[in-house]
Amino acid sequence: MGKLHHVIIGASAAGLEAVEAIRRVDKECLITVVSKEPMPLYSRVGLTHFISREVGYDGMQMRNDGYFDRMRVRGLMGVTALSVDPKARRVKLSNGENLAYDNLLVASGSHAATPPIPGTDLKGVYPCITNDDARNIDDAIPNVKEAAVIGAGLIGIQAVDALARRGLKTAVIEMMPHVMPAMADEVSARMVEEGLRAAGLTVRVGVRATELLGKNGHITSVKVETGEVIPCQLLVMAAGVVPNVDFLDGTGARMNAIWPEALNQGRIAGLNMAGVATSYEGSMAMNVTAVLHIPVASIGLWNPKEGRYQIREVRDDRKRIYRKLVFDGDQLVGAMLLGRFEDSGILHNMIRTKTTFTLKPHHLAPATVRWGTVLRAIDKAGKL
Repeated sequence: MGKLHHVIIGASAAGLEAVEAIRRVDKECLITVVSKEPMPLYSRVGLTHFISREVGYDGMQMRNDGYFDRMRVRGLMGVTALSVDPKARRVKLSNGENLAYDNLLVASGSHAATPPIPGTDLKGVYPCITNDDARNIDDAIPNVKEAAVIGAGLIGIQAVDALARRGLKTAVIEMMPHVMPAMADEVSARMVEEGLRAAGLTVRVGVRATELLGKNGHITSVKVETGEVIPCQLLVMAAGVVPNVDFLDGTGARMNAIWPEALNQGRIAGLNMAGVATSYEGSMAMNVTAVLHIPVASIGLWNPKEGRYQIREVRDDRKRIYRKLVFDGDQLVGAMLLGRFEDSGILHNMIRTKTTFTLKPHHLAPATVRWGTVLRAIDKAGKL
């Protein structure tokens, strides 16, 4: 029997973690990574940090250019997967190859969604999801004074933060009732919005952008459904993402949006590809960011529907500090933190491991928990 051939479509977090998991188990198998993007191997979560100048261009890279050689991987960079034949176990590629595989991992990521409004083809309109997008935005910033972002999810709000840090007069437009709708509740989102407005940013929530206006082919403003026209010479489109799965049509494959769990899922997929049966226990939501120096974290079941859950809150609107912990009995199941989240790692661990120790809701809710408190609780409970 020849060496197994593992093919991985996608060279971001999940794909590279799968490579490393396979190599820890099998040093001799064949691995091919197919990526429609050329080198370098970069982190998508680093894009806005590059735009804000918090990191340089090299700071976006997850692995250096010698990575594939060290891992004994054939890297087909700048090559697109066109179709998959699961019965024949082959992938048709844009370079003309019909690549045979024993195991196939699809970790192909996503591309930016474009809302169906006039003007999206104007110059100065950018998504923010690839290395090239980040460089294009960075190149454009010195030539503009006003910027706008459509969409205030995680990518959008980080783009808002980056553009404001670069000194641009920045506006954000979000069709949902508040910013960061998938990672912040109304209370924390309103505090973030107040912080943005206090810093001179324009915030429009609960309204849709209806048209991008331009002059000589370049964007000049965004029109929203109220009739307001917001000037901008640079616009970041962050209105959601669409999975890169066209090449899977007809295969019956099912998709899972995995970025928050990409490393874990990639590792588990790689171990299973290498023959080490490893179960996946499911993902747990965790999002952490900072918006104009206001830290925000949401963990687990942070916004439950009414029912058996108990919620403990501590709130200081003046200082923009908010702490909401969600309990199922004495078990911590979710947390929403704003302003201070030094114990986010501790709380994440307690939620993930379903650990209660002897710590009760009244111990956890009022203020930041220290590891010393946890360790004393473990000792009191008689645990190792």
